[in-house]
Amino acid sequence: MHLSASTYSQSVKLNLNLKNATLSELFEAIEQQSEFSILLKSNEVNLNQKISVDASNETVEAILGKLLSARNLRYEVKDKHIIIVPAATGVSQKSQKVKGSIVDQTGEPIIGATIIEEGTTNGTTTDFDGLFEMEISSGGTLKISYIGYVTKAVKPGNQKDLKIVLLEDTKQLDEVVVVGYGTNTKRTLISSVSTVDAKQMQNIPATNITQSLAGRAPGLIVQGQGGGVNKKSTISIRGGSTPLVVIDGVIRSYDDFVNLAPEDIENFSILKDASATAVYGSRAANGILQVTTRKGKEGSKPQIEYSFNQSFAQPNILPKKLDSYNRAFYMNQAAKNDGLTLPFTDEDLNLYQDGSDPFGHANVDWQKVVLRDFAPQQKHNVRMFGGSETNNFYVSLGYVDQGSLYRSGTHNMDRTNFRLNQSTLIKSIGLKVTSQIDGYVQKTDHPYTSTSSGYFHVFSHVQNKKPWELAYNKYGLPYTISDNPVSETSADAGYDKQKTNVVNGMLTLDWETPWVKELHLKGTGSYRYYGNERKRWRKDPAQYAWDAKDPQSGALSELSKDMATGYSYTLQFLADYNKSFGKHTISALAGYEATYGFSSSLWGSRDSYQFDIDQINAGPDASMKNGGSESESGRAGFVGQLKYNYDNRYLVEGSIRYDGSDNFPKKKRWGTFFSGSLGWSIADEAFFEPIKERNIFNTLKLRGSYGEVGLDNWGDPYSIGRFAYLSSYSYNSQAYVIGNIMQPGFSEGAIPSPDLTWFTTKQVDVGVDFSSLNSQLYGSIDYFYYETGGFLYQPDQLQTGYVDPLGMGLPKISTDGEHRRAGWEFQLGYRNNIGALEYDISGNFTIFDQLWARNPNESLDAKKNPYKRTTQQKGYWGIGYESLGYYTDPYDIYNNVKRLNSTNLASGDIKYYDFNGDGVLDGQDQIRIGKNGFPRGNYGVNLGLRYKGFSLNVLFQGATRFDMELGSTVKMNDSQTGSTPVYGFQTDFWTENNPNAKFPRLISSGSVNGNNNHVGSDFWLINGAYFRMKDIQLSYDFKQILLRDVNWISSLNLVLSGQNIFTISEATKYGMDPENASTNNYAYPMERVYGFGINVGF
Repeated sequence: MHLSASTYSQSVKLNLNLKNATLSELFEAIEQQSEFSILLKSNEVNLNQKISVDASNETVEAILGKLLSARNLRYEVKDKHIIIVPAATGVSQKSQKVKGSIVDQTGEPIIGATIIEEGTTNGTTTDFDGLFEMEISSGGTLKISYIGYVTKAVKPGNQKDLKIVLLEDTKQLDEVVVVGYGTNTKRTLISSVSTVDAKQMQNIPATNITQSLAGRAPGLIVQGQGGGVNKKSTISIRGGSTPLVVIDGVIRSYDDFVNLAPEDIENFSILKDASATAVYGSRAANGILQVTTRKGKEGSKPQIEYSFNQSFAQPNILPKKLDSYNRAFYMNQAAKNDGLTLPFTDEDLNLYQDGSDPFGHANVDWQKVVLRDFAPQQKHNVRMFGGSETNNFYVSLGYVDQGSLYRSGTHNMDRTNFRLNQSTLIKSIGLKVTSQIDGYVQKTDHPYTSTSSGYFHVFSHVQNKKPWELAYNKYGLPYTISDNPVSETSADAGYDKQKTNVVNGMLTLDWETPWVKELHLKGTGSYRYYGNERKRWRKDPAQYAWDAKDPQSGALSELSKDMATGYSYTLQFLADYNKSFGKHTISALAGYEATYGFSSSLWGSRDSYQFDIDQINAGPDASMKNGGSESESGRAGFVGQLKYNYDNRYLVEGSIRYDGSDNFPKKKRWGTFFSGSLGWSIADEAFFEPIKERNIFNTLKLRGSYGEVGLDNWGDPYSIGRFAYLSSYSYNSQAYVIGNIMQPGFSEGAIPSPDLTWFTTKQVDVGVDFSSLNSQLYGSIDYFYYETGGFLYQPDQLQTGYVDPLGMGLPKISTDGEHRRAGWEFQLGYRNNIGALEYDISGNFTIFDQLWARNPNESLDAKKNPYKRTTQQKGYWGIGYESLGYYTDPYDIYNNVKRLNSTNLASGDIKYYDFNGDGVLDGQDQIRIGKNGFPRGNYGVNLGLRYKGFSLNVLFQGATRFDMELGSTVKMNDSQTGSTPVYGFQTDFWTENNPNAKFPRLISSGSVNGNNNHVGSDFWLINGAYFRMKDIQLSYDFKQILLRDVNWISSLNLVLSGQNIFTISEATKYGMDPENASTNNYAYPMERVYGFGINVGF
């Protein structure tokens, strides 16, 4: 039976045909055919009761009335909610009717607020006037919630008409953000800082953290570098070089960040402007990735969490290769175009097509032979944490195992992470002692390769093998051909094994001084050990003739072993003072930091092994080689910082850093750098109240900063070598002949450069943070500008007219060189709910440009030709010809200027522009072309949905404003694959019937027309912009309903996930991934990954 009904319930007609179904299936069918949401007391209603129903065009009341009364159940229809309860204990038994309104602090009604009777699923939502009406158990408690407001519990008692005021949720504003040596709340933050929710990365099927960051924050530019086992992405902040990594307040290596377990991260901030980074000195000019790891919570009982993820990877983009028949057909066509003898007869073509001669006319799909459909990878992580009033702890252990796409299964990586964070408060003296130890052990194993590009170069052999080349002989053994990837990926090819051990330890003493409660004295000592062992055993893999079972003889084996170890330590002393009085808050910090690092390496090798004994001493002494090195480094710095806050409205910060680096001579070793920032929270002014009341803006804050940060090095050609300011000697091994024997010796080193000193980067940031519509709409806008000077340059002999003394380069001298980078960041988000459905969408976009205002490395040729000049030019690809399409006929060839080295031109060859109009097409007609290969526009869009325990999160990510050049294989100009089509997309070449083709006419080799079609030009540049579904996660929280009353399980989530699901880009038309470092389709491909996982807590 029912208690009340709505107009909607009487108007909606349902069609149901269920036989021997459960109540749960009935309710699900009703929700699917209507807008009803069914609420029930799951612990009192048996959802597994069997029912059968055959209803055609009936109302929900008619259907439920027949079925529920016989099962001692009641229902109530309230708007679009149907509430199911046992008849004996339903809402009508000892119940009370409650009605009222939900408003905000200004008295405005809140539409769509959710009201639930606590401990049940009896609930409703407010209408367009903020009104609600419902029945609850006598003495029941209402729980009212709405996005952007603090959830409120109300016990109606005898009140029949309620007016409930929800307060704005300032949790977002009071969220702690780690900045430099301290913390800020978002409310008082006036530096340019973005944060990433670490929980978003925990369920992504990625083997290291860099693979899961793209698109998640403005200013954070992440580029994949192709695929592979534990492949690292590059990270840039606002287009700069690799940022500094700070973990728990201590500077750490980039690899420590790469291999950090996402489950161990509490807070992750991206520090972008000088006011945020200056306190870390010379290594922070390119921004900071700042991580705080998880700790145990004070006063919480011990908890255990376990996460598991199993995933499977496949090539994201893998261009389809032509089979033997089509490959031979196009080679014949190219030869015919050039008037050459056809390389294949008609009989050859027929045999390739019918497959009747598998040895003489094979048709091998090398991708299928060498690659498997999916590469497995899995992750495990277990954590335990808890705490008392004076102690807390967090301990975790993680494991990652990843295989490759190679079918042989011989390439693998596994990594074990460990962490222990512990702190103790000695209340009697106000001393907090924090200790940490963490690290990882990583092992990689793959067959040996002698190619310069390493094992991943083997993938190029998969791509450039011709389909008529045999992979196996008739007995299924690897066939004898050069660079056979079947042999190269087998265990018979030897091995290349690496093992890396990293251990970090830290001890912090934080003393709250008894005589000044606001003063904290803090001392931190940290230590890092690094060890790497690499052993390479090269064997010539066994290969066999067509009808042989015995391998052909190969080269003798080689063995090399490398060992590298190092350690570093940091000592840090800080005095931190915080004082509030009235509306004023003052914070001051002073500190000293010193670091020292030592590293050493040792290697040895022998070759021509007579036996398969992979030990150094088993090789002949005559082939013995060895070497090694050692180095030290050190830095020191003093820091001071002062902050002032008046009533959270007026905010002022300033910092100064005095840095020393051993890269420079003593008199120029120390540099002073400073920063300052201002902030104004306009929304907290009295005159702004009317605007807040209208919900036009809830928060509005302006901020700006300026600062200077020192750098003690820069990339080539301005890099500074260690001790380059000192006279030195070079050790030369076996460089001198004494008594007919090669002997080692010394020679004079490079001429010292006494002018070496600091580079300086000036940074400006102006931004605004805002929220509107009850903080449901939020965002920020930033403008940034970076200017770097102080470049030292080694003059070129051709530019100075001087002969290099002693056959060496001139010393580096100071220049007026200046490099600039400027751009904008935008972030916008919106969050709301529709009944039980909560949703949020957010996006970010970063755009920038950079140029040399004055480039001291400008070449003479560029100085003479303004169209080649780099100074004052924004990002471009490089120097080349401007193409004008194809020659259309002999008349067109005759009447246009031709490149000097071009010969035998024909219709379908590329035509170039005589830029300077002198009637000669030469190097002086080459100009700046295209856009830079680094994306100068980057964006991300995140969509989140949550409904009754289900969560869906989708991240779209992309980049724009950059070009890619088609590689030699793609443009059919490769020594391995020739000048004819290898892939299907290359068959779109010029003919008289296809004048607008992607590719010029077919030729048998580039030399036919003097390499006319393959010289550097804009013809081979394509737009690299892409749009990608980067990540998707679908999860279900079993604690929402099914396990709500199971107290011994604190959480249980099932997750389905994917990464790199699809990509939209012009590059994919050419079989290329816009994030792959190779434009030849030679590199190991980026991967599309599908995974499932489980997270459980106890």
